[in-house]
Amino acid sequence: MRKPPFEHCLDCPIIIKLMDACPLSPFWHIFQQEGLIGLTDISLLYELFMVIISLAPWIIALILGILLLKRRDMRSLIRVGTHLCAHITCDVVKVVYFKEDRPDGSCSLKYGLPSCHSIFAGLYTSWVLIEILIIGMKLKTRHIIAIISMLIVPYSRIYLIYHTLKQCLYGWGIGLLFAILGLTLNNQCKKRIKNKQIKVKQ
Repeated sequence: MRKPPFEHCLDCPIIIKLMDACPLSPFWHIFQQEGLIGLTDISLLYELFMVIISLAPWIIALILGILLLKRRDMRSLIRVGTHLCAHITCDVVKVVYFKEDRPDGSCSLKYGLPSCHSIFAGLYTSWVLIEILIIGMKLKTRHIIAIISMLIVPYSRIYLIYHTLKQCLYGWGIGLLFAILGLTLNNQCKKRIKNKQIKVKQ
């Protein structure tokens, strides 16, 4: 069994560690000792950017949950449900089927294939792009920002040594599959509701 580099893993705050987004350098130690002045090094700023990008799926998941509570519509429910199903599937196939370790140097000793972060990124990006390009939803600035951040997520996972390229590609592919399934279910539900409304009017 491989061992992580405990020097920087133990220095990482517990909340960041639980989200699997620890930086490679003793980032937090430098920040505690020198404050913001100690983070002026370009490599440290780039590392901070990678950590933030790696946390993006958690942030967007929180936003989707808030939107579900606010709107309480079928689309939001199916979308959140699809993400939950994808995450559960990821956790199951990691342990039951693939059982592939993360790369050496990772702060996590859990299995790494597929990457759950990449599944979320692939699902979210595919969902939005399909709605825009095929269904005809209007493209907004928030969609562009979210899509760009989601496209960088797999790279951030590789950069922070949490996953290999293979693990991220598998994750992205599974995310795409779930996006297609979720949108198909959403479309079928919309058709049934529309047909019921037509029958009621008749």
